[in-house]
Amino acid sequence: MIAKKYGKNNNGNLGKKILSILLVLAMVLSCAACSSSETTKKKKKTKKSKTSKTEYTSEPDETSDEPSESTDEPTKTSEDPTETTRDPNLPEGQKVYLPAEIGFGTGTQNEMTAKLLELDRVVAAEYRGKPISNDRYFVVFEMPLDWKNPDAGTFFLRTGFTYVSDDTATNFCCNGYMLNDIYFDYDFRSEIGERYDLNQIDCEYRFFGASVPEGLDNTSTDLWEYLTAANAAADFHHIIEQYKTFLTGKWAFTGGSKGGQLTHFQSYFYPDDCDLYFSFVAPGGVSPEAPDFFDNIYTTIGNEAYGKEQAAAYRDLVLQFQVEAMKLKPQLAERYYQDGLDMGCVFTDYTTPEILYDMAVLEFATITWQYSQDFYSIEQALAMDKSSQEFVDEVYDQIFIANDPSTWSTTTPFYPYYIQAATENGEHEYDFSFIREALKKEGLEDLLTVTEDMESGLLYRMVFTPAQLATFTFDSSLYDAMVEWSHTTEKTVIMFYGASDVWYAMRLPDVTDNPNVHIYVDQKASHIGSFTGLPSSERAEIDGLVSRTLDL
Repeated sequence: MIAKKYGKNNNGNLGKKILSILLVLAMVLSCAACSSSETTKKKKKTKKSKTSKTEYTSEPDETSDEPSESTDEPTKTSEDPTETTRDPNLPEGQKVYLPAEIGFGTGTQNEMTAKLLELDRVVAAEYRGKPISNDRYFVVFEMPLDWKNPDAGTFFLRTGFTYVSDDTATNFCCNGYMLNDIYFDYDFRSEIGERYDLNQIDCEYRFFGASVPEGLDNTSTDLWEYLTAANAAADFHHIIEQYKTFLTGKWAFTGGSKGGQLTHFQSYFYPDDCDLYFSFVAPGGVSPEAPDFFDNIYTTIGNEAYGKEQAAAYRDLVLQFQVEAMKLKPQLAERYYQDGLDMGCVFTDYTTPEILYDMAVLEFATITWQYSQDFYSIEQALAMDKSSQEFVDEVYDQIFIANDPSTWSTTTPFYPYYIQAATENGEHEYDFSFIREALKKEGLEDLLTVTEDMESGLLYRMVFTPAQLATFTFDSSLYDAMVEWSHTTEKTVIMFYGASDVWYAMRLPDVTDNPNVHIYVDQKASHIGSFTGLPSSERAEIDGLVSRTLDL
């Protein structure tokens, strides 16, 4: 499921109360905080054109190193955004008029912003101050929708820039989702950027947050053909090339979860962009419904972290909670659905209250293991009087906290994730067999609305229109290329994983024949694990690799 949920916590009842606070901390690694809606965000008017599906081979497209320049005129002005002349009525720091949703205009101008405004495709730059120890800038690029088809139109792409010095190494970081104010207004840096005191560029991923073209509609197929790994990699490549005009140190590319996957993609498409590629807990993306995901969750996850006996007890505890939640389905399904509507959610006709609740109960296991692993709170809930309203409310609260109904709303700001999962990036299966079997033992199998023959394609039927289902088809050639890349890359690549993370079962196949790929696994870490939890000898190895590669 979307790597966007909640932070790890093992503090018993306190965990339930502070879990929502830890949301931001968890998302710092893997993605940014939700915004209320993405469908209202408007950008420059775009021209649409159809392009054929990109075919991937073991080598990047030779023509992609120098992406084509867009010939579109910038919004509300006939000036080219790269020209130095500007409308005198434009706000300071802007070359073109920007939509209010971009969030530009709270900063000031200085010598650095003048330098940033000289970079190709930069249309706005402002200084956001020195919130902690380093200068922070907000920079907006105008990017082509399709780097191989300049006539398709453009969109605005938001980035943040933490500046240390020109000759300091630079870390490019993309979480694969939207950015929120923490990335623009604070001296926030990733684990790598902070640990080694690097310059850092944070980039919102195309079509997320405010970096979307006008006309993008979650119920349409239009424009989504431009949401590709190749186009996103070309976005990053252009930004890196521009900053290299004055940042003279070495370069690293890092990201966690979906951002870790992007780290691999960037090394594949543009290996010379950076000297070091450091991924955290990156899924592999083998298919739109990768098998064995839930088999791991119900039969093996946690064995190394907790020992086989204790891990089995925790897995059984989660399943027991799910069974109790299903027993409450007649009371809670409509409540969960209505709460979603009250939040502004829009559900497809396929997504009935019963199907929505089934999915929420199933994904409770995913999120529990992916982040919180707060088994104490689950145990405390199961010890309550099951005939009491307090128990009903406690079960509901835990289900809701793990995944609120907006997760499967067509208005979720994470909607582009589903499209990428269905077309290139991959997603896990949705297997109810363990819950189904547990209910069957109690003669309650009829409580489960999702039947076995409904499981294949369930997620996509819940969030896509029929036209989208017919359009968004998976191309496995990128995954095949990534496997080949992992065995042949000549760049320094570090991959960190947590063995107690649900996505560890979906990682790229382990690499043992390429000395440039260095894999580290924390047996106890979940999806928000850090390499600082590794044994001191392995931490020292990583420090040495990073220091040598980046000339620190």
